[in-house]
Amino acid sequence: MSISRRALIRYGLGGSLFLLAGGTGLALRPSRLRAPTAELRALDEKSFSVLAAVVDRLLPPRPGFPSPAELRLAERIDAFLAAGDPSVAAEFRQALLLLENGLAGFVLDGRATPFTRLSPEEQDRALDAWRTSAWSFRRMVYRALHGLCMAVYFACPEAQPGTGYPGPPELHPLR
Repeated sequence: MSISRRALIRYGLGGSLFLLAGGTGLALRPSRLRAPTAELRALDEKSFSVLAAVVDRLLPPRPGFPSPAELRLAERIDAFLAAGDPSVAAEFRQALLLLENGLAGFVLDGRATPFTRLSPEEQDRALDAWRTSAWSFRRMVYRALHGLCMAVYFACPEAQPGTGYPGPPELHPLR
């Protein structure tokens, strides 16, 4: 049985529309939103929610250290981003939304669920996939997320005692 060119085009278009509808459905799956405790200045509610989930995974509870929630770390990162170049904040927001996107997760890692809706173990696996990816872009995004979260966390005076660091020395005025 041979198939006509017209039927092939019709099936091809129908299949493309089916894939487009499925991909759109994956991309539009709702996030699990987390309400900030302060007004957001650089992030929106969705990207803030992704950041809060990332922070929880990168800085799990440890004895002697305050939790990211206690430090309101995601809010501090938002304030840090707001104080800098707006284009950097916009790119950071886009990276968070790419990590969250179900379609991108499906294409890149085989997971169709938004990052904020994954279990903690699945979130760890997703972050590890970004950390060890063969694509330099994904590794770069992971390093940016990790580096910013760690820098802001350990810059908090409340986190310094857990490291044994007594804090910066007290400077006395010159006489």
